[in-house]
Amino acid sequence: MTLQIAAGMVPLLVRAKMAAGVAHAVPWGISLDGLLASEIRGNTKAAARMAGTDYEPYSPDTVPEDLDLPLARCPGDGAEGWHWAATFAYPEDAVPGPHVQYWSARPDQQALDQMSAELPALVSERQGRYRSRVMPLPLTVCRHLVWRAVGDPAAVAELLAPIVSIGKKRSAGHGHVLSWEITEQPDADPWEFAHLHPDGSLGRTAPTACLNAADDVRTGGEGQMGLRPPYMHPACRAQVMLPAT
Repeated sequence: MTLQIAAGMVPLLVRAKMAAGVAHAVPWGISLDGLLASEIRGNTKAAARMAGTDYEPYSPDTVPEDLDLPLARCPGDGAEGWHWAATFAYPEDAVPGPHVQYWSARPDQQALDQMSAELPALVSERQGRYRSRVMPLPLTVCRHLVWRAVGDPAAVAELLAPIVSIGKKRSAGHGHVLSWEITEQPDADPWEFAHLHPDGSLGRTAPTACLNAADDVRTGGEGQMGLRPPYMHPACRAQVMLPAT
């Protein structure tokens, strides 16, 4: 399958040096195209705030606009089944797990009283929306996270440079990135760097058509999942092959 590669784009190896572990919700790692799209939206939001103009947030009722990322495109199954040429994070030098921490939360009765005109004498911490919680937090502990991609190395590096933490519970110190390293791989197979982890397994969500010409690629099976950012938006979900875990 031929990728849509613009001038100046080459296969890339993106490596994040991590302080410790990273927390994420799904069994596979964080998407590189998602990180880049999030940074672009953050910059656009900041510019709108500085200009005093409105910024339109994502809505489940509207199809989100595809941002112009500095990455090549894989046509996938054609039409709307395309995706960016970038994988999800692959843990390098991972410490065998499982690694699970726990976080807790309880309602702030004083804050609730300040936000509401009427409250019961006591908001229950045992049941309902404001109940107390103790939740597990699975962690991936590794020295580096690695992504493969096909894109513009300078533009990718510029977008990643301000990102100092990724994943969940960043305020608690998880997912802290010490440094980013982008290495060009001009002799690499662009299709492989757009789809596969370094171990040869499927490294991102992809239409079945992407794997028709590939032999013995280990996957996580088939299911409904996002194909490109924003991955959690209903309009971006499709029947895809899931990354190997």
